[in-house]
Amino acid sequence: MIIKISLSLLFLSFALFISEDILLELGIPKAPELLTQLGLASIFLAFLILLITGLTFIIDQITHSVLKYFSAHERIHRRLLFIEAKQVQLQQLFFFKAQQINYFHQHHKKHLLNKDNKQQIKVLISIIDKDLSKIKNHLPQDDYIEIYQARKKFYSDQDINGLLKLQQTIASHALQNESY
Repeated sequence: MIIKISLSLLFLSFALFISEDILLELGIPKAPELLTQLGLASIFLAFLILLITGLTFIIDQITHSVLKYFSAHERIHRRLLFIEAKQVQLQQLFFFKAQQINYFHQHHKKHLLNKDNKQQIKVLISIIDKDLSKIKNHLPQDDYIEIYQARKKFYSDQDINGLLKLQQTIASHALQNESY
C-alpha cells in the first residue's frame, strides 16, 4: 500500500514536470515555477516515504530477530544443540581413550610376553648347556660342534622353538647314550 502511494507521488511529480514544460512552451510565467516546486516536493515526499518504510521494515526485522533469538524456545533449542555437540565430543573422547587404553594394554602385554620369552630362553639355555655337557664325551666332535653352533644361533635369534627342538635332539642323544 505504501509503495503504491510513493509510486503515485512519483508519477504525479513526473506529470507535474511534463506539465511545467508544456506551460513553459505556452509562455505562462509563474505557473511553471510553482509546478517545478510542487514536483520536487512530491518526488522528495515519495522517496521519503520509501526511505521511512524501508527503515521501519529493517527495524521491525531486527526487533523480531532479537526477540526470537532471546525467546525461551530458541534458548532451549540452543541448549539442546550444545548438549548434542557435547555428547558427540564425549563419544569421540571415549572412543579415542578406549583405543589408547587398548594400545597401551597390547604394548604392555607384548612387553610381558617378550620378557617371559627371554626368561624361558635363559632357563632353556641353561638346561641345554647342562645336558650338552653331560653328553659331550659321548658325542662325536662334529656332532657336538654342530649342536653347539645351532645352540648359539638359536640363542642369538631368540628362537624358542629352535631351542626346544635342539633340546629334544640332545635328549634323544642322551637316551641313546644311556642305552649303551
